[in-house]
Amino acid sequence: MTVTAKPTGPNAAADLRAAGALVGAVLVGAVGGYAVATLAGLRDVRWANTQVASLASAAGGLVLGAITSAVLLGRRGPAFLIRAPGPIVGWPGTRLGAGSLVLAPLLLLAGELVRSGHFYFFPDQLAAMESARGTILTSYALYTAGLVLMIPAFVALASMIGREHPVWGFWAATIAVVGSTVRIFQEGISFLALQLVGAQGLETATKAVDATYGAWYVLETLNGSDNLAWAVLAIGAYRARVLGWAPALAVAFMMTHYSGVLKGTDLNSLTGALLLAAALVPLGLRLWAAAEPVSRKVWWLGVVAIAALVLQYLIAVLSGFRSLG
Repeated sequence: MTVTAKPTGPNAAADLRAAGALVGAVLVGAVGGYAVATLAGLRDVRWANTQVASLASAAGGLVLGAITSAVLLGRRGPAFLIRAPGPIVGWPGTRLGAGSLVLAPLLLLAGELVRSGHFYFFPDQLAAMESARGTILTSYALYTAGLVLMIPAFVALASMIGREHPVWGFWAATIAVVGSTVRIFQEGISFLALQLVGAQGLETATKAVDATYGAWYVLETLNGSDNLAWAVLAIGAYRARVLGWAPALAVAFMMTHYSGVLKGTDLNSLTGALLLAAALVPLGLRLWAAAEPVSRKVWWLGVVAIAALVLQYLIAVLSGFRSLG
């Protein structure tokens, strides 16, 4: 028998404390770190293929966020709490939700790692298509797959939040799904831009991307919704006692992650992906453990679905990744 927690009433003071520690402190620390590095004349200096200003921004956000969270939230529950309150009712279900929470951040991290040897801005991403075409295409494929799987992962996390805080759960799911849609659209643009290198040559492709990089599109007004989603998810997960302040801070740090077309990897974005995996993978495992038993028929249907998906990718590999369309 599953016991469902009663939704908790609004508590503006608790919400503000969580927002100040998990969001406000991270943003102030990140901006402050970047400003200090810039004033010191280090903005364009690179270390480990990363701008020093970006490193200072990441360090500032994490340090100030951790200190503020420890002070404001440290006495309000275990810092490293990761709790799955019970099975998920409705889509995506407990097992799909749990599997997505495990696989999605790992795919994002893998995508970041694979392309980590190339500077994150678009000219370098395009240039890498000449020297490491397979690496770049693999990294973007992994990242796109991760973004797709983040949609059921987001809904699963929002469902857990909504058990105790329905308002936070609703807005977390809504903003996160919208943000994921925008990011997947941008990944499609990136894919086409990368293909231009092989079709038209690096110089032509770079000129084309440079000339159209700022072109307006219908989803542009929603740019940044993915960054906002991480903030809402972090606050909601902490307030619903799904995550303690430490893993919630790891989720909130993704606010600083680069988003847009042809964005590569540096130590800042790699740190964000690593922290996200550290927070969500254990949550997915705990949610899987909370799943209710299913019939043998359902298990076999799942096996067949996964086998069919694997077969499609195997056919793609054997055909040289040629589109059938």
